Amino acid sequence: MVASSREPWQKHKVKHGVLVERRPVAGSSFYEYRAMVTIPLAPALLIEDMWKTVEKPGPVVKKRQMLRKGETEIVFYDQIQTPVVSDRDYTMRLQKVALGGNRFQMIFQTANELGPGPDPKFVRIPAIRGMWIIEADPGAADRSQVTYQTYSDPGGSVPAFVIHGAHVDQVIKSLEILTARITNQYGSGAVPK
Repeated sequence: MVASSREPWQKHKVKHGVLVERRPVAGSSFYEYRAMVTIPLAPALLIEDMWKTVEKPGPVVKKRQMLRKGETEIVFYDQIQTPVVSDRDYTMRLQKVALGGNRFQMIFQTANELGPGPDPKFVRIPAIRGMWIIEADPGAADRSQVTYQTYSDPGGSVPAFVIHGAHVDQVIKSLEILTARITNQYGSGAVPK
């Protein structure tokens, strides 16, 4: 289960037409972030597409090792390249959940105990957690409202103020990459929300 803050969401920043909200997390100097977009693909198709592409890591991933892959759970180990601080690594557990009513979640959380031990060349990320919530757009059955919610503690001795901007950029970039990939593959019309 993904624990999250109980604090109310606050508008933080609009970037590239996407509103990013944030809220404090008890005991942490890092925030939990949330943003939403509309994607021109039905929810059931979108969750399956997202699930299939987990094996294709993004540009910051130096190495991805698939440790377990099932119908509703995936575990993988990543080594990632970071621009200003030391490179990081982590093991991630993803779960795909059908909520009924054309609603789905893809929940992610670090599970370092399920992967390789620490590598001295990398700083271990202690906590990443969040979810993608995919539901039908009330205005069109062939479109999905997608909410991306995430929290991460990058580990090491990086001051929080250095990381806040990078976290917001990561939220926007994740949504832009998903939107661009779906739009290129299935057609145009993705709209920021």
